[in-house]
Amino acid sequence: MARLLAVLTAFLVAVLAPSGPLRGPIDVGARRALVGRALPDPMPGPIPPPVRDLRGVSYYTDANRSVADPVSKEGNQEAFAPLRAFIRQVTDLADGWMESRPPKPAYAARALELLAVWARAGALLGTANQQGEYEREWTLGSLALVYLRLRDAPGLDRAARTDVASWLVKLAEAVQPHYGHPGRVSSANNHACWAGLAVAATGAATQNHALFDWGLAQGRAGLAQVRADGLLPLELDRKALALHYHLFTLAPLVMLAELAEANGVHLYAEGDRAIQRLADRVIAGLRDPLPFAAAAGVTQQLRRPARGADLAWAEPYFARFHDPRLVPLLATARPLRDDRLGGDLTLAFGLPDLK
Repeated sequence: MARLLAVLTAFLVAVLAPSGPLRGPIDVGARRALVGRALPDPMPGPIPPPVRDLRGVSYYTDANRSVADPVSKEGNQEAFAPLRAFIRQVTDLADGWMESRPPKPAYAARALELLAVWARAGALLGTANQQGEYEREWTLGSLALVYLRLRDAPGLDRAARTDVASWLVKLAEAVQPHYGHPGRVSSANNHACWAGLAVAATGAATQNHALFDWGLAQGRAGLAQVRADGLLPLELDRKALALHYHLFTLAPLVMLAELAEANGVHLYAEGDRAIQRLADRVIAGLRDPLPFAAAAGVTQQLRRPARGADLAWAEPYFARFHDPRLVPLLATARPLRDDRLGGDLTLAFGLPDLK
């Protein structure tokens, strides 16, 4: 019976998989019409030197990975500061392309120029330790989502587009081998969701259906972890950071669902609406973390009020579901950005009227 169900599931996934051109989760023209404004020309500047090797610093000190050593954490921040500066520069340019009204393709062209320099240098394709592997998957998600915003801008250099697309595929192929291993925690926890988003977004950005489908499969592995009560057992194991890591898992799942919806796949409905069960539990936890403390067995550590990357996922989620509990959170925290999700999420998804 289990084998029959597995075969049937694989058949249904194949039937429901998109077969036409793959689209990004954001209609750039529609967003520009809604929230665009006059912007100056993008300022030229130096291109950050490409980063090839990814050697991070592991900073958790306990078995539950819930207690961070501040010195080690700062060392990790320093190790990846040049990479994160590059990501911020590229996402800002992509945001400028989407926001500029009338549209200024120079923003998209400059972002593509930066991406092409890194692509031609084989950036991020060198050696990586475990923390570096995580950084690679997050960075791939950022850059693929950025590329989806700008790839259709007029007048872009064709050779640069080809080089960037090829590079993104190589990065996705470097991410894939670390996932899909039965019994490995990272194949089912938040990292499976981030890897799924990164590879699926790369598939959409490069019209690679195999990558897109692989990314959805990883997202579904994450959905399968959502219990009937909306909790994630692997993230509850993070003890004091359980609520934080529920948020950190929800973010890529929401963006992956938005990407899937843009391509006719209704991921929000799958797993008996698993994403909505998780979101419902997280939103309640943001208002009152005591149930999370009871479930995890320890008081929760979370920046309050939630803002920035902790809450950026709420922009697309609210735009789709209009959960009234999110209104006061969004109203006080905007603009919300998460470079791992491609930049400014208020700009990309936010409804001007929070009703």
